[in-house]
Amino acid sequence: MGRLPVLLISSMLTIRSVFGDTSDFKLVKHDQAISLYERWIPGAGGENVREIKAIFQVKAAVPAIIGLFKDQARGRDWNTNAADYKIAAASDPKHWITYIKYDIPWPMDDQDCCLLYRCQEPAATGATEVIFESTADGRFPLHDKTSRITGTRGKWIIEPVNNGQMKVTYMVTTDRSKKIPRWVSDPIIHDNLFKTMTKFRSLLEK
Repeated sequence: MGRLPVLLISSMLTIRSVFGDTSDFKLVKHDQAISLYERWIPGAGGENVREIKAIFQVKAAVPAIIGLFKDQARGRDWNTNAADYKIAAASDPKHWITYIKYDIPWPMDDQDCCLLYRCQEPAATGATEVIFESTADGRFPLHDKTSRITGTRGKWIIEPVNNGQMKVTYMVTTDRSKKIPRWVSDPIIHDNLFKTMTKFRSLLEK
């Protein structure tokens, strides 16, 4: 069993402001390649929810980045603590389904999520957005002793900069688990997401 993955500290994720203003994030972790930001915003249930943003640059083309999202064989290589990573086709060729199962330490059940990805046409600025959100799909049924994560929503923004580099921004919002105090959950969330982004970037530049 591994440590709790970033998306699974909470039992539910919210859609609040993934597509809204992002001016008040605070830097919580960084190195020479990756910066990780966080803020707390009002959620639909009246409680504050966590919104996380990761930013890095990578020397890779847009098709290679999207290709890694859809690469079932390498999904576990960059998703921290993933025990299973599967890709299934959707009705639209620019959409796909991603299923991820995570190993969670005893005595908690393992957890999984089923996400619909949608790749949008590049904007006038040249930026490409890949939006994801929870979905239900009969090819990935519920399992005993595995809790299904629902309510996830976020996006990847891929935009060209200089010298063949791409600026990649990842954003996702989460509710804070009431069962886990922040002094326990915060470092785990930051560490796991940082590891995931580091592995993702490293695979692209191999």
